[in-house]
Amino acid sequence: MRILTTGINSGIGKYIYEKLGGLALTRSTTLEEWKELKNKGADIIIHCAFNSQKTVNTQTLYQYLNDNVLLTKELALIPHKKFIFMSSIDVYPTNIGPHSEEEVLNIDSKLGMYGITKLMSEAIIKNFCNNYLILRASALLGKYSRKNSLIRMIEDKECKLTLSSNSIFNYVLYPDMLNFIKFSIDNDLKGIYNTVSAENITLSEIAYMLQKDISWGEYFYNCGEGEIDNKKSSSFFTPFKKTSKKVILQFIRGEYD
Repeated sequence: MRILTTGINSGIGKYIYEKLGGLALTRSTTLEEWKELKNKGADIIIHCAFNSQKTVNTQTLYQYLNDNVLLTKELALIPHKKFIFMSSIDVYPTNIGPHSEEEVLNIDSKLGMYGITKLMSEAIIKNFCNNYLILRASALLGKYSRKNSLIRMIEDKECKLTLSSNSIFNYVLYPDMLNFIKFSIDNDLKGIYNTVSAENITLSEIAYMLQKDISWGEYFYNCGEGEIDNKKSSSFFTPFKKTSKKVILQFIRGEYD
């Protein structure tokens, strides 16, 4: 099976490529290699690449769109049997949930560039890929996770955050996400799935778990801007029935490889 993975230099993409092998596409992929991909195609495309820069201005806008939207269009045109896209629960709007996969989402500037470009990529995939799987994921924890707020809370002796203590997060482990992808390939799963844990957790709850004093900021973050409905995925994939608290405890114990 020819599996093509993007975003293999970091994060979940690196983990998936490490476990599944196959073909890879990076910034260093040559024009000739692109041509070969378009000629030979792939059985499965797993698209994890994303330019995650936080500040986008008029000077960086084209590169941001090229990395996050135009790349999706180029990948969708590669002949394939299945297209798997790592999206995000940040595509959901600010109204109160629970948010389900069937919800018709309005494009609202409050989503921010990250959520909007994820929705743009989703729209491209829906229009150009007959057999697609869109994974609206929460925060992913594994050995290649960037140093996010949770990891800073775990590792930093004196931790100072810009986020408020009541900020809300949802966490999923790398191996659980990988196993869901494997299941989706084996069973030819199609459509959109919220790939999240059963319960969110606040940063103050995490601080209590860790027994650490944290210096809090004022910015409030709410993952997915409300409760995310994961009944569709957890109905047959039991790891998503875990709470974010249990996921964090597994991560602390090193159960993420």
